[in-house]
Amino acid sequence: MKMIFVLVYFIPGTFDPIDTGMKFDTLGECNQAAFEMSSDFDMRYSLQCIPQDSGERLPKIS
Repeated sequence: MKMIFVLVYFIPGTFDPIDTGMKFDTLGECNQAAFEMSSDFDMRYSLQCIPQDSGERLPKIS
């Protein structure tokens, strides 16, 4: 299983991540992009790198 890192952001007062559509192979690359974007973003938004399986998502078993 290969992990990738997805850059998401949060609107203040919410806990639902919004996908930026940006994916990275390493956490370092993702953090660098987040750092660069933070200067362009309104700082009220919180950027975060989230690890994710690069393969197909498995269906949830309830």
